Amino acid sequence: MNLRKKIVTSLLYLLGLVIILVIILHVGISKVASVLLSINPYIFLLGVLLYFLGCFILTLRWKVILSISNYKVSLKNLFLLIMMGQFINNVTPSMRGGSEPFRAYYLSKLEHIPKSISFSSVIVERILDTVAFLILSLLVILYFMIEGIPLVEELVLVWLLISILMALSIYIIMHRSLPYRVASKLIGLISSISSKSIPEREIHRSIEDLQQNILFLHNNRKRMILPFILTFLWWFLDIFKNYILFLSIGYRVSPIALSSTYLVSLLVGILPTLPGSLGVSDAVSITLYSYFGIPHSISTAVTLLDRVVSYIIPTILGFVAYYLIKRMTNKVKQ
Repeated sequence: MNLRKKIVTSLLYLLGLVIILVIILHVGISKVASVLLSINPYIFLLGVLLYFLGCFILTLRWKVILSISNYKVSLKNLFLLIMMGQFINNVTPSMRGGSEPFRAYYLSKLEHIPKSISFSSVIVERILDTVAFLILSLLVILYFMIEGIPLVEELVLVWLLISILMALSIYIIMHRSLPYRVASKLIGLISSISSKSIPEREIHRSIEDLQQNILFLHNNRKRMILPFILTFLWWFLDIFKNYILFLSIGYRVSPIALSSTYLVSLLVGILPTLPGSLGVSDAVSITLYSYFGIPHSISTAVTLLDRVVSYIIPTILGFVAYYLIKRMTNKVKQ
């Protein structure tokens, strides 16, 4: 990362932290602190365990997708890659996005899997996640419409944008000639600014292999049922984790308020904003929780706890995983 990118990233982090600090000051430091001091550590640890159980579900789903293409891979390596992905997602300007190319690249290096297989597996993962998310968030939007909750029009626009982007991405990837034209232009651009020459024939062969593998997975739809079930199980666990965090401070939240706030904050967080959507999704979550009658001190405390469980811990462990993966790939090269 060059100096300019480091400065920009640092400033974005600072802005996110300032937003969170302003929220805490607005609610009242003493009120938020008193709620956090009442936390039950054992229930909180249960929330942490649920987060890692969710990571294991994602690992298992990835292994199943790869097994459909007749590739057996190490669960340990996949889990490290999943944790590395959490780290990358948390330091890039959007939530749950941006790590797929890195995971696919290092999977290919670690397990000696063709890049077409590794890249198609993460594309299928992304499609499954997006479909599940769109289904669940549509239910929330319909509920908001019925209840007359504000900002429905904006949420519908974001939902439609994500749907269009997913459909467009699949169309581009699976189009007979469009990926080749895009690749040719990129190769020409890279060659004009770099001394490295990229064999166009090899790139085209990789694109063809990628398309064939995605079609193979599509034609094995019955075997894709388990990954689809695991996807919804992961979403359920991630939402249930937040319910446990509320319980850790002795507050029972309604499932509607919890799931609605969770999905809407993700809907906003998917758009490129700050690294890990720091500050942005927090403000959205606290605002929506208050709409459902949850005190600001409670919602702010839970949002901070969720940041610890879903952001700080995974970022630290994900960085360690990234370091271990780099070491393992360097040994493979030797």
